[in-house]
Amino acid sequence: MKFNKLSTAVAVTGVLLGMSTAANANLVLNGEFSTGAQGFGNAPRLLTIQGQGNSTTESGAIGIVGGNIVALTPGIANASVFSGNGVTNAGGDTVSPLSDNQKFGIPTLGSLNWTSGANVNLLFNAAEPGGDGLTVSDVTLKFYNGNTVIAAIDGSFSLLSTVTGNGSAGYLINVDAAQQTFLNSTVFNQAGASNFRIALESTITGVGGGAESFSAISATSVSAIPEPETYGMMLAGLGMIGMIGVRRKKSITPAIS
Repeated sequence: MKFNKLSTAVAVTGVLLGMSTAANANLVLNGEFSTGAQGFGNAPRLLTIQGQGNSTTESGAIGIVGGNIVALTPGIANASVFSGNGVTNAGGDTVSPLSDNQKFGIPTLGSLNWTSGANVNLLFNAAEPGGDGLTVSDVTLKFYNGNTVIAAIDGSFSLLSTVTGNGSAGYLINVDAAQQTFLNSTVFNQAGASNFRIALESTITGVGGGAESFSAISATSVSAIPEPETYGMMLAGLGMIGMIGVRRKKSITPAIS
């Protein structure tokens, strides 16, 4: 479904007030995004990770071998990631991708209607008790031609608080200008790009619950969202409208009968 631009912008603006600055601006955190009531099993996840025991770190990696989803330990080397942020994901906490095909997928670019880097959007869902915050130390998106990785980009960000549950709302992640250019040249402009597939890996710290998951968002599901620089302007504009309203009320003198 498509979402109203203004309502999405307001939701994103509100959430940004509770977010810290992204540590790495490649895959960019772009605020809260609602996709309706998915339910955990209704929308295939690219990756779900669950920490072991009392560990405060979760790490998982999915890859494609023989056309199938497999868990990797470790994930792709940071040196193989375009403008990598220094993290190689250890893996090991991936919820088994072979146990329930309703919860995992390796979608093609064509099935997502991704035709350029500007279409790349991921949704991050957290399941932290009480909506506690966490840090995504790394999230790496890999593009596969058959069983071969032809491009990989990553990013990192922190959340001061989270929307609980894997369902109705999560956090939208998209791609900055430099990564869009890279993906357009190495992925989307290649012959047969619509048949290329994607897979994900991530490391998350400061967790107290879980599981955390990522899914891919179809280009047809995301309407235009204002750039982060416009959020402050939007808030300032709303503030000015409020001030004008107050001044008008003060300037009106009640009639004396």
